[in-house]
Amino acid sequence: MRIVEQLPHPDFRIVIYATDTQFIVEIEAGPMRQAYRFSKERFPVVSDVKECIQPAWLERVRTHFNGMYMDWKETWD
Repeated sequence: MRIVEQLPHPDFRIVIYATDTQFIVEIEAGPMRQAYRFSKERFPVVSDVKECIQPAWLERVRTHFNGMYMDWKETWD
């Protein structure tokens, strides 16, 4: 797996990795991390993957992060 690109964003760290068969979009916010896999059969080049990373999608990702954080916080409160 190798890093293909790192996308600038004010709230998230977004890194795109490549393997032989897929691209992996890894998004981090604080202690939370999410990864999304994109098959190279459907998304053959990294620009196809980048087209999917839209503001509306990132807002849904933020919602998931908030839920993950609350679940995580409950474990140590």
